[in-house]
Amino acid sequence: MKPDNIKIIPQWSKSKEDIWNEAFASLEDTPSSKKNRHIPFWKYAAVLLVAIILTGSVISQSYTVTEIAKRGSHLAVTLPDGSKVNLNADSRLTYKPYQWIISRNVELEGEAFFEVKQGKRFSVKSNQNKVNVLGTSFNIFSRPGNYRVTCLTGKVKVTTHNETTTLAPDMQLTYHNGKLTIKENINAGQSIGWIEDKFVFEGVPLVEVINEIERQYDIRVKADIPPGHVYTGNFSRATKPDMILEIIGKPFGIKFSIE
Repeated sequence: MKPDNIKIIPQWSKSKEDIWNEAFASLEDTPSSKKNRHIPFWKYAAVLLVAIILTGSVISQSYTVTEIAKRGSHLAVTLPDGSKVNLNADSRLTYKPYQWIISRNVELEGEAFFEVKQGKRFSVKSNQNKVNVLGTSFNIFSRPGNYRVTCLTGKVKVTTHNETTTLAPDMQLTYHNGKLTIKENINAGQSIGWIEDKFVFEGVPLVEVINEIERQYDIRVKADIPPGHVYTGNFSRATKPDMILEIIGKPFGIKFSIE
């Protein structure tokens, strides 16, 4: 009769550590008289196979791909499911390809335009902010002190500082200096003009405009910019930076120099 307190543990419920220990235990000879007994090659092979499987599993789960667009350049990225990402200058995208079938998660530093294929939830994490979508296109700008999401197609769910907002096409969420702003009926296409080297600014703090110029041309700009100055205008990266700086600075009486 089988005692009631005996539990039969299925093989597949054992931990990796249990399987590993049992594999090595099978090679040990407990009786002292069997110390010189020949151990079949297949046992060594079995232990080696277990080691390879466990090591490969750990490596594949932690393996991370990092895509970087340096200052002065852009980068086009294709993700494992065919989704497309365009990275703006001085931006970084990371993801784990071997976990992609289970979860489509990426992390972004900087700015990127996403064209997401239909499928499981697609998440973009930027600092304390997160975007969740199923299949859509949107632009994310995530720089220190400034976070902005613009929806072009589909719907985008944005969570920032424990507050969740759903964006439809031509809507934009901005979180700047602790203030959350939602805009509707905007020209969303302007937010991705940078892909074609065109930059449009509407009431943007002047210091942020200069920061963008520095990133696009990989230069350093020297100037004293009084707080509160905002700029509305546009420029193309085909124009020389010194000419752009002269045009931008003239209304404010500011002279910029390139270091």
